[in-house]
Amino acid sequence: MRAYSKVSPNFWVGGTGEKIIRSGVDGTLMALYLMTSPHANMLGLYRLPIAYAADETGLGVERATNGLRACIDCGFCSYDDETKTVFVHEMAVWQ
Repeated sequence: MRAYSKVSPNFWVGGTGEKIIRSGVDGTLMALYLMTSPHANMLGLYRLPIAYAADETGLGVERATNGLRACIDCGFCSYDDETKTVFVHEMAVWQ
């Protein structure tokens, strides 16, 4: 288990964080999950099948997908469906 997983208090008041929060609970939970996921690394580029996120957050596939879409739409991350890889854009800066 890594010892570096941090969530900045600025998440709640920063521009991207505020957009994600306005998108709803699913997007907010998914953003926090993406930063603290047991699959994550300090670069924020890692393989994450949506089924993992659905199970580990308790959101289920539909809500996890919607939450991920909200994070993508807000510019928080990118996701490649073909490789099931997520890139959290500012992860390296936060970690």
